[in-house]
Amino acid sequence: MKTLFKILFIGTALMVLAAMFGGFALLHHHGGSDLHVVLDDGEFFLGGSDFGDWLGASIGLFVAGIVCVIVVPLVLLLGVALPLLIVGGVLALMVACVLGVGAVLGSPLILLGLLLFVVLRNRRRSMAAQSSAV
Repeated sequence: MKTLFKILFIGTALMVLAAMFGGFALLHHHGGSDLHVVLDDGEFFLGGSDFGDWLGASIGLFVAGIVCVIVVPLVLLLGVALPLLIVGGVLALMVACVLGVGAVLGSPLILLGLLLFVVLRNRRRSMAAQSSAV
């Protein structure tokens, strides 16, 4: 399964890079008409001669790439994996407490069982030594 997750991660990273390069290529195309972007009923015209438009669009692509590469994985990690780790830790602590209480309450029986085990084991060894000596 580790290989599958590595392949999926590499594929996702390559797709993000391809999208970033595609956006960069759209911004820096030469020839044809100017770039016209419509976003939420707002129209933006990126002309070939205005350096500020190109700079702003390039910075926007850079910020979007950083968000896709760094922010989204961190949000998923902290939003999904961290609560699961906390719940798992609490459950493990509860199981440890239950086992600890069971060990304290059952300690007389555990000691009695240990003593019986030692006595019966020694009896079997002595019986085996007597039967081999005869």
